Amino acid sequence: MACCPSDPDAGYATPAAMVFSLALALVGVAMVGRSLALMRLVRADLARTQAEYALDGAHLAAAAAIVRSTRPGPYRWTLPTEDGWTEITAAAEADKLSLDAASRLEDQAFAALGVTDPEVLRGKLTAASGQPGYPDIRPLEAGRLWRTCAPEFASAYGRQASFTYAAPVEPGLGSKPASWHIGEAWRITITTSAGWRDARIVRFTGDARHPAATVLRWLSRGGGVGGQCETVLKAVSAA
Repeated sequence: MACCPSDPDAGYATPAAMVFSLALALVGVAMVGRSLALMRLVRADLARTQAEYALDGAHLAAAAAIVRSTRPGPYRWTLPTEDGWTEITAAAEADKLSLDAASRLEDQAFAALGVTDPEVLRGKLTAASGQPGYPDIRPLEAGRLWRTCAPEFASAYGRQASFTYAAPVEPGLGSKPASWHIGEAWRITITTSAGWRDARIVRFTGDARHPAATVLRWLSRGGGVGGQCETVLKAVSAA
């Protein structure tokens, strides 16, 4: 007749074994979590690379449409791509306010842009106007309206003392001769249906194979303000 084991813990996990098993489980969970995070990063990088490739093609098509157009800008139109429809806006930087002129806008213009402290922003614009190169005015104010819409009427390449709103048109046949816009700086922004926004400052080259060279580029993804910029530009024009 078998006798019961003398050790009362026989057949059961000891506290030490349970702690060891729990540690192994936590390591496994951490490794799985890290793998999932890496997979998400890889997928995000792949999506960004695919978007950049598609947007490069869209920018080339946009530049070609601008140099063929006999209708003066600014422009806004849509273009089909492999990833769906994109919206394109384009305007010559020289037709925009200089940063010094932008610093002298009336308070109501800044209010339309959601600016809460116009005097602080005026000081930043004045300081930026004296910087070399192409100072980015978007970070000068945190509001989304400013970051999205301000580059549509003010630029470090701007030459105008006042801004007059002109409704954008689609490039195409008009009354003026086509122009290669050689040496001109333009801002071309392409927004995809997936939410990618690719804004570039380009210079037109006169080369049919590469009509525009990118000077600066801002690629982002997320909700924008869309048609609200038109309202803002009209308010700036009236100020």
